[in-house]
Amino acid sequence: MKSNPNSELGFPTAGARPSRALQCSITRWWEAFNGLANITLQRPRRAHSGDGRSAAPAPATSKFGLNPSSVFGLATILAFLTFPVLAQTPAGVPSLDEMAGDWLPMKDVANPPDVNNFHDMLIINRDLTSFFCNPEDWLWGWGDGKWSAGYPLVTLTIAGKDYPAAECRWYPYRALRRNPDCGGLAVETDTRMINEQRAVLVRVQITNPSGTKTNVNLALSVSGLLQPDGISVLNTNQRPGFAMVICPSTKPDSVTNDHGIVRWQWKVALSAGGRKEIGFVAGDGHTPDSQKVQADVTRWRKHFSAEFDGFKKCWERRWADAFTPGNKHFSGNLPVLVTDNAALKRNYYMGIVTMLELERTQFHPRSFITSGERAPGTQFYWDASMQSTVWALLEPAGMKATLRRWLVQNPRSGQVIDLTQTNGFDAEVHDHITGYAFNACTIFKTALDYLRVTGDLAFLDEKLEDGKTVLQRMDEMATDWKTLVHSDSPLADYGENQNLLECAPAYIGRVSSCNAQNVWMMRQDAALQELKGNAARAQELRDDAEKLLPAVLSLYKSGDGVWYGLHNDGKRVELRHCVDYIYVGNALANDLTPDMRGKMTDCVKRELLMRDWMRAMSLKDAAAAVSDRPDHGPMGAYDGWIPLTVGTMWRLGFSSDAFDFYCRTAEVTKEGPFAQAREFYGPRRDQYDAPVRIAEREGCMKDLVFTPEAGEERESAEREHSDGVCREGDGHKFT
Repeated sequence: MKSNPNSELGFPTAGARPSRALQCSITRWWEAFNGLANITLQRPRRAHSGDGRSAAPAPATSKFGLNPSSVFGLATILAFLTFPVLAQTPAGVPSLDEMAGDWLPMKDVANPPDVNNFHDMLIINRDLTSFFCNPEDWLWGWGDGKWSAGYPLVTLTIAGKDYPAAECRWYPYRALRRNPDCGGLAVETDTRMINEQRAVLVRVQITNPSGTKTNVNLALSVSGLLQPDGISVLNTNQRPGFAMVICPSTKPDSVTNDHGIVRWQWKVALSAGGRKEIGFVAGDGHTPDSQKVQADVTRWRKHFSAEFDGFKKCWERRWADAFTPGNKHFSGNLPVLVTDNAALKRNYYMGIVTMLELERTQFHPRSFITSGERAPGTQFYWDASMQSTVWALLEPAGMKATLRRWLVQNPRSGQVIDLTQTNGFDAEVHDHITGYAFNACTIFKTALDYLRVTGDLAFLDEKLEDGKTVLQRMDEMATDWKTLVHSDSPLADYGENQNLLECAPAYIGRVSSCNAQNVWMMRQDAALQELKGNAARAQELRDDAEKLLPAVLSLYKSGDGVWYGLHNDGKRVELRHCVDYIYVGNALANDLTPDMRGKMTDCVKRELLMRDWMRAMSLKDAAAAVSDRPDHGPMGAYDGWIPLTVGTMWRLGFSSDAFDFYCRTAEVTKEGPFAQAREFYGPRRDQYDAPVRIAEREGCMKDLVFTPEAGEERESAEREHSDGVCREGDGHKFT
């Protein structure tokens, strides 16, 4: 069985096993990669069902190699209260506690730690006990740039005084805060949720570090109406139409009600080195369901410890499932990375943690949102496309169902799919881009990666909601650019600032990134057409790609490693941004001369790559002074740009530089998961060694799922032998 020699994709011919074809297509540089770090990607042994039968086979064989660009893809994604048995994480996978961040000074944190329960998300506040959680709505308030307090804030006082959190620490399943000096006492709080429930649990530990006994008054305060039980509080004013119930987990010594502020109080005697624990439970629902909310909170309060510990167990099960073939949750699973390189291991598994944080099981199909702060079910095409390889490996069934919604959407309008909606699309004909310019290529790429990973080529012939086949819609995506062309150039016009990077005013019009993707899409479309026997259409697409290619290459600034944008007034504007490097480099790698590859990479290394992170835009870009947004400006970068840049460097032949920088970026995960952006901050933010943190300003979100495209390379020496082993020309094998 051989790959189709005429396919740019390296797709298997009809009837080929997809996992083998995938293996053969992504192993070319594995030996070089192992020269930099001792790496193995393994599929754990097949799981078994309860009745002794073998579970469904994994979508790949027991052990296989991925090239480094694929590793970067998996790594950054790149990439759960009762159970009959404890979760068993496959050997080689770090524990969730090993994935935790470090204790960090709260004063240096712009975007505090979060917690996700596979339905909702919360962000902890800067005190010791309150939090922000706003189910069914935005958590981030665009109007005032603040978090939305969907629940009334619960505050802690010690001897009548409140204290801030001095430090915080992120875990996948909890957020910690502490202050070592609260009037001579040390306080640490642990905030968790309950799996798929509208519930928040907060445990407070107060320790007496001194050598003498001390007496202290502790209090938790919250606004609302004291209920007939004399302890719990109902609040229906915080969010119109919603009822919140808050109740302490340990019975207080006294309860007071001061003009709508209920205060639970404890008189505590702490011996030298002694410790006291208190806590509370918060739940919410619609106002007509307030009695149910009350009953739920009462039940959770009675079983506080079990619920508290159970959330960690739930997360551990979800974590184990992600790597276990035949697991009962996902329709696929991910490979285990075994390496002696701590930084690479950290990035790989942090990418997967980030992806799991944004899994949302209340939607059908189950899918992954692109940030927890936005309206429920918000999934950006562009962002989600960066996890396509991992998505197809972990949840191919859900991905396929989601793609059926994506593919009928109008690529010229909108930026997102609403997972709460199961049908509908914009059928209007737009003569220009009104949404995101990258919609067409990211939808096309995601569908292509689903086909590449799963080998589900029958999907191409399936009819969609609009009556067209998947192949027809992919063909339309690949050629949508043709009616965006003006008479003075064959290049497509991708609109204004709001259609592209939003904060880079010069990055508009005929840009190289999107036009290079058009060349790439037509070539991939040609491979699909040929695979389905449409030779004439395939040739037409290849001819069109070759006609467009010179116009794209003409935007290159010779000798400087950067690209021009062609504005509608005919002006060519120099652009020094990672987006051109990424999307041109990946799309046209084989069309760029060695000098172009070298100059482009030198520019990125010189102007964009810093010690621990990168700048999306060079400080030398003419628009740098007016483009200061953490994700796309010169003072930080969208987290996805790092692995995409590294993957492009590798593809262009600069593997050592790529590997070195990628491993350096593991330093930033000491703060927690991957996010919308990390920024340089402080007085040295324009320097090479500037400190880095997760950004919050300009609406940057906490978690973000992403993973770069695999960037598979092929050579004629690749072949699959009848014994089922993929071999390369140098004799190395991957089984």
